[in-house]
Amino acid sequence: MISKISDFFKNLFEKDSSLKVLSILAAIIIWAVVSISQYPTIDKILYNVPIEISLEDTYAQANALNVIAVSDETVTVNISGERGQIGDLKAEDLKVVLDVSNVMMPREYSLSMKVESKSGKNFDVLSIDPPAITVTFDKIISREFEIAPQLENVRIASGYMSGDPIVTPATVTVTGPQDTINSITKVCARAALDKGELSSTYEFTANELVLYNNNAVISDDNNLISFDKNSFAVQLPVYVRQTLPLEVNIINAPENFDLDYFRSQLVFSVTELDIAAPDDKIKELTSLNIGTINMREVDVGSVFEFKAENFLTENYENLTQIDTVTVTCPSEKLSKKAIAIMGKDIQFVNKPAQFEFEPVASGMTLFVVGDEEQIAAISKEDLTAQIDLIDFNLQEGVHKMSVDFIISSYDKVWLNGDEGVATPKIYVNAILSEEEGS
Repeated sequence: MISKISDFFKNLFEKDSSLKVLSILAAIIIWAVVSISQYPTIDKILYNVPIEISLEDTYAQANALNVIAVSDETVTVNISGERGQIGDLKAEDLKVVLDVSNVMMPREYSLSMKVESKSGKNFDVLSIDPPAITVTFDKIISREFEIAPQLENVRIASGYMSGDPIVTPATVTVTGPQDTINSITKVCARAALDKGELSSTYEFTANELVLYNNNAVISDDNNLISFDKNSFAVQLPVYVRQTLPLEVNIINAPENFDLDYFRSQLVFSVTELDIAAPDDKIKELTSLNIGTINMREVDVGSVFEFKAENFLTENYENLTQIDTVTVTCPSEKLSKKAIAIMGKDIQFVNKPAQFEFEPVASGMTLFVVGDEEQIAAISKEDLTAQIDLIDFNLQEGVHKMSVDFIISSYDKVWLNGDEGVATPKIYVNAILSEEEGS
């Protein structure tokens, strides 16, 4: 009997396929009705539900705190509720809000969460994974730092050297979390050389700033640090190196004076300096002039001091780090003699015909310095004192006039003037002759 009934329905479905569809729909409806009636409440797990953090009207906002780091951006929420309320809920339909009511100072917090439906549906929260979110809060501050250069892959050609790089602009303002900004000990503009060896000054363009805490790089994984400038020029001076002998310039030497003899008597504290300059013209130099010696200032044992800052220009580097060079006139084989010159012995040249000239003083004393043998032999007859009146102003009265001296027969002696005066001066009375006066 049962087999006959089975065969009946089998033949019926085979003859009419629409009955199959209706049967399936009916089964689904019956299952849904039974499920709702028998199981009205269900559990549901929603993954990757985004977290929201609001600081509005909180202590954190009042204390100017910002979110610096969050341990998780999303959570997994397990909820329970009526099938009609939560059956079609998706992750984006929920709102997970962190509780920041107790955030009052800069530090790390473990915060609980509140889960809500954006559309107002009701449900119970069974669990949240993770159950708490670790959030770091800090103040955002700004501070200005000097920029140090950080050049990579730089090679300098043989015979050259690099100077101190110059960064332009020289400072940058860094904005970010207070703890991070306070930990910065150095800000570097980093650039790499994209060419071969350098033999002249080169300018890099640096578009990357690197922050350091001592020797450790400070990372910015959360992109919380910003700069008020993002491009910098880094100029690397490249100098030519040269070792040059030292020399001095000589002024106010007597006519026919043997300068080679005098130079041979001078003793330099150092005879040469290692210097560098950003110009190939330094290669053309055969010596380095450190200054001038006035012969009228030279006495037996005189010492002259020359500062490197005065004889090296701003673009020159002193590689030997010697700040001062002294030049000494030795005492050995040199002597000094005082010679009196009478007023009547002074000659006047280029004298105007209408004037007569008389020295007010009876004479003067000269000091002659030089080779001890020539000093022993020299006398006042070997000195010619004269005053050149080519520029005389044709006015009667007493005038202060310069006296020139010519030393004949001796080429290794010179005059040592009073306080280095280049030419001694005396007072001379200019008198209009009687014939002109009448």
